Amino acid sequence: MSGVREEWCSGWGRWQARLALLLALPVLLTGAYGTNYVFLAAPTPHRCHVPECEENSTIGVASPDQWTPEWSQWAIPDGAQCERRVSIYSACAHRDHFDNTTVACENYVYEHGSSIVAEFDLACADWMQRLVGTVHNVGMLISLPIMGFVSDRYGRRGALVISGFGAGVVGLIKSFVPSYYTYLAAELFETILGASVYPCAFVLMIEWLGVEHRILASLVLGIPLSLGAASLSLLDYATGYWRTWARWAYPPSLLLLIYPWLLPESVRWLVSRGRLDEAIAIIKKAAKCNRINLPSDALEKIMLEKEQMAEKGVADIDEGLFRALLKYSALRRRLCVCFVWWMSAVFVFYGLAVAAHSLAGSRHANYALVAAAELPALLANTLLLDRIGRRPLFTAALLLTASALIGISCLPQSSGNWSIALFLIGKMGATMTLNALYVYTAELFPTRARQRLLAACSTLGRIGAIISPLTPALATYKWWLPTALFGTLPLVSAVLTRLVPDTLHRRLPDSFADLDTSSDVVQDSV
Repeated sequence: MSGVREEWCSGWGRWQARLALLLALPVLLTGAYGTNYVFLAAPTPHRCHVPECEENSTIGVASPDQWTPEWSQWAIPDGAQCERRVSIYSACAHRDHFDNTTVACENYVYEHGSSIVAEFDLACADWMQRLVGTVHNVGMLISLPIMGFVSDRYGRRGALVISGFGAGVVGLIKSFVPSYYTYLAAELFETILGASVYPCAFVLMIEWLGVEHRILASLVLGIPLSLGAASLSLLDYATGYWRTWARWAYPPSLLLLIYPWLLPESVRWLVSRGRLDEAIAIIKKAAKCNRINLPSDALEKIMLEKEQMAEKGVADIDEGLFRALLKYSALRRRLCVCFVWWMSAVFVFYGLAVAAHSLAGSRHANYALVAAAELPALLANTLLLDRIGRRPLFTAALLLTASALIGISCLPQSSGNWSIALFLIGKMGATMTLNALYVYTAELFPTRARQRLLAACSTLGRIGAIISPLTPALATYKWWLPTALFGTLPLVSAVLTRLVPDTLHRRLPDSFADLDTSSDVVQDSV
């Protein structure tokens, strides 16, 4: 009976391949939307408008001749973007027409108008630029519980369609907003709707593959996610203007309206809601697609067993989780360690995406390379996690991230290609860390509370995402401070790995009692 159950639900076949292809579109799109503020709200070179030297028509985006006129070398201090010198004779033809007194800019001239910075005149309001990324990540924090409820109540497929389609609609609306604050509001609502596309897709994939195939699901969905992030850079380069980018990037989300007729619902969710007839019908379709013969009476018996187990499991979790946190020190220790891991890993992962703009060379090429660095990381995890173990690989990924990013801080500021190479190695390590963390965290907690505690860790990790867009401000003090911070946090996480056991080839804990401190010691010593 269990063998039959594994064949229709937990293996890889044509049905699961079809599911992966259908999920590739929304996941690719969420990869493009996930950090679009990196380009849409990117810092834009600017200088003061000097009324003694130029007409008011130059306020805003300048032509190449207007951007660097000859008089700018003595009217504007070297490297200054927010102040100018005062003209003595209301003239600007010669250096002697200006004294050394400086005043703040009244108006600004921008080198280009690709981002919202020029359009909404955010020149020296750095905090307003960074606030876009922070608001985006606050939306992610809000999205998880809301869309988690939708997923549990209305189904994985319904949550994915609402999330992806809603993000597309709000994203299109965002391309027409008239002001900075309406842009912020659109950014928030887009993220609240769209940030749960990947979690919904991941859960749906897992529930058709089985929990033991988490690594495979991470690879299958991680590839389109990385390609989506790379396409963000390429599309921004091709369009050159944030409104045009949005009007090209968001319309494909409207295709998700046909997904209720294409994408199969999770059988496990249907059973948990008592919709056994629908679950059996989908299982028969999957079995036919995978060329497996299933007896009807066996299907009905399996469904009834699963329904009873689901009802009993929910009741046990609701009754015992809070009490277990008070009773078992091993549970508290693992949860606290995972909280630190998730905050650190998410902070570094998203922080590196934001920091890619500070690298030498083309910002579009650099961001595409940073996104592409995720692919070898996903492949390495798929090949190694089941061979060398969760804790050894997780620790190695943390140390790789730390050594690469701290290494950047030790190089001269003008290191160029060496800095880019170390940055890409750091991003690869950060991706390996976050990808392995999904698997490792899930296996550290007992079956009866695994999903709830994994969600709690992931939610807390979003605090790291909220803070990460603010880190470039540290570079105003020392250029190497952001990367030094990104490199130090993985070291702390690596030390904490000694407080929890490896889970490779270990029986996963089923109850809270299995997390007794002595069991950790035994597992570590094996």
